[in-house]
Amino acid sequence: MPSQNSPTVPGARLPKIPLSEISFEHLASHHNTSSFSCAHEELTDYLTADALKNQDAHVAVTYLAMYAGKCVGYFSLLNDSIIKKDIDPEDDKDWYTYSYYPAIKIARFATHQEYEGRDVGRAMLTAIRSIAITVSTYSGCCILTVDAKPDAELFYERFGFHRALKTKKKNTIPMYRRNIF
Repeated sequence: MPSQNSPTVPGARLPKIPLSEISFEHLASHHNTSSFSCAHEELTDYLTADALKNQDAHVAVTYLAMYAGKCVGYFSLLNDSIIKKDIDPEDDKDWYTYSYYPAIKIARFATHQEYEGRDVGRAMLTAIRSIAITVSTYSGCCILTVDAKPDAELFYERFGFHRALKTKKKNTIPMYRRNIF
């Protein structure tokens, strides 16, 4: 079996990484992200070139998923809202009279390509949910949103996300998860 840091063998199934073995670090200037590589080049480029700039400008906050001293994934979060008419009527709260629900957007979400299929994404979504619950004690937040890449839609669906009812974007699929608590 390959070691945790060796390249993956095509077709080989590597073991899942337990959530307890993945830690999350707030991106800082001392982190070396140059070895991070995922299947979508723009997500790799965002982490290495733009994430820290956006964080310093208070536009988005990025967290690194660390395993055995290596960055195996990352996600960036920012404030968002979703219009009520874009969510399924079953997810709507009749008593809520405002036009928009406050949300946290998963702005970027990527797993290192050598660690795909090893539950890094699940661990990151668990961390995001925990962050959203904490934020909701300071500021209104009851929905997670994401503009999913088409090849990631099924991943998000497995974790309770639904397509927004109105889709205007061409390259991504707006999705939301209503029940974060």
